[in-house]
Amino acid sequence: MTREDNSATFLPMGFPELALGEPNATKRILVAYASAAGSTGGVAEKIGRTLAERGAVVDVHPVKSVRSLDDYAAVVLGSAIHGGKWLPEAVEFLKANQARLSQVPTAFFLVGLMVNKKAESDQKLVGQFLEAQRALVKPVSEGRFVGAMFTKDYPGLTGFGMRFFIAYCGLGLRGGDFRNPAAVRAWAESVHPLLMQ
Repeated sequence: MTREDNSATFLPMGFPELALGEPNATKRILVAYASAAGSTGGVAEKIGRTLAERGAVVDVHPVKSVRSLDDYAAVVLGSAIHGGKWLPEAVEFLKANQARLSQVPTAFFLVGLMVNKKAESDQKLVGQFLEAQRALVKPVSEGRFVGAMFTKDYPGLTGFGMRFFIAYCGLGLRGGDFRNPAAVRAWAESVHPLLMQ
């Protein structure tokens, strides 16, 4: 089975740099992301592919490789969450491009394990993760996705702490890929018309 065949149940891991969609589409959208271990890159790729399927020309790039926003009519910007915050390179990108991002439809997304917590107080906390970003640029939409964490990559006390955090988030003790391709696709479909305005 190829990745395209099982795309409803599969999200890649990695740091994609992609050009997607028909070249004659009317709008070009940038999906820019910051990813520490590759799970957020996979979410960004799924968002990009979904937007392209709906008729947009989409470029998917890590924020560090984006040189200009001049060619884009809309932007989707996202990051992994570490310590309750976007990764520093995503914040730097937002600040450096604040003027342009305020002029075009811009959506935010975040990827983190706390998204799995369902209590109202936890969801309120997750909602505060992007408070500083919202103060710079008002997004047309925000996507929140559960991420991936592999505790085998963290030995000793760090691994113990990671296992404890995963359990606290209601995801068991072993770690793994908790991303939900259907949720990512549904959000990308919902944000498409907002980006095309």
